[in-house]
Amino acid sequence: MNEEKDKAVEPKKEETTNTTNVNQAQVENKGKAILSSSFRNAFKSSSSSSSSHSLRKKLFLLAGVIVGVVVILLIVMAILSSLRGKNLSYDELETQLKNAAIKFYQVQDSLLPQQDGETSEVDADTLASDEYKFMKPLSELHPGEECTGRVVVEKVGEEYVYTPYLTCGENYSSRELYQAVLETGIDSKGNGLYEMNGEHVFRGEYVNNYVQLDQAVYRIVKVMNDNKMLLILGGTDTSTFSVDWDNRYNSERRYDSGINNYRLSRMADYLKTLYQTGYEDNIILSDNDKEKLVPFNLCLGKRGEADTDNTNTIECSDVLADQMIGLLTVSDYINASLDSNCQKSGDQACKNYNYLVTDKAWWLITASSLNTSEVFFVNQSGYVDSSIASNYRRMRPVVMLNSSVMVRSGTGTISDPYILK
Repeated sequence: MNEEKDKAVEPKKEETTNTTNVNQAQVENKGKAILSSSFRNAFKSSSSSSSSHSLRKKLFLLAGVIVGVVVILLIVMAILSSLRGKNLSYDELETQLKNAAIKFYQVQDSLLPQQDGETSEVDADTLASDEYKFMKPLSELHPGEECTGRVVVEKVGEEYVYTPYLTCGENYSSRELYQAVLETGIDSKGNGLYEMNGEHVFRGEYVNNYVQLDQAVYRIVKVMNDNKMLLILGGTDTSTFSVDWDNRYNSERRYDSGINNYRLSRMADYLKTLYQTGYEDNIILSDNDKEKLVPFNLCLGKRGEADTDNTNTIECSDVLADQMIGLLTVSDYINASLDSNCQKSGDQACKNYNYLVTDKAWWLITASSLNTSEVFFVNQSGYVDSSIASNYRRMRPVVMLNSSVMVRSGTGTISDPYILK
């Protein structure tokens, strides 16, 4: 019985063993499947990582190309900019000419003009020659356009004035202010430039004769026969001070009415101070402005109220030579009016069609020939009157602009005045 029981049990063992083997096989198969799946997933992950790495490489390469192109463009732009920098503007070329001429005459000082008003000149080829090399040839400084240049040096008092002249084909040519002014002519209403007594005189109410200097706006009264230009301070508002023409004791009048002798007047002192340093904080000329001015003769001849000769013949019968600043004459004021009824001082028609009229009274330089105390002035109504010299009026100085002064821009209007170089 026991043996039978034992025999009966043995098949169960085999069954158990087989079941175990089957389970192991299943486990192994599942393991293989898992491993296979993991491998495939790992392969896929590796492939994905490789693809991402390749994409990054491509992006880095593209970025490198873009950076390289940008760098090349910057280099090209820098080269072009450098080349453009060598092509100087016309103003810069004129400055090069002037500076080179100054160096030239420091070496060749014997060639400088010796007498006041005399001139000497040197051309650009000489300044750029192997002997001097004070500048590069104009063909190198301004390539692509044929330019010629020269510098004229003039002796003005104790100073030398250097004026560069540049011509570049049909595109540019240095031009003096007087040339621009003489081209203005007369407009349809009669305002403009008239030839009178060998001079070109501005006449009328609306004339384009404004000049902007560093410190103030001036107006051109006339172009002299030697092409110098007489300028007057633009308006009485520019100088906010009033002064007496003279305040000394007058024996004829027997009180401090002033003496109408300009050479000894307070006015002469005021104007000298105004020119040199400014008067009562009023500065009407910079040092740069003064370099453009030349001395001139002040006409001090006295005239009567009935005199009708307005050619300055009366006033210039007595002159004070080589002055840097002064006042306008009666003749110059009368000539600015287009009214034919403006013939002499006291004519109220002189305020008509006259650009010199302001709403304030201002002194003229002309004294009365009828006595020793009265001087002419322009009253606030705009015509010429006279009064004792000790009264207070505004100053409206005049100066003389050199004929060699160059114009940079402008048309002479109040909104677009002539700008000087």
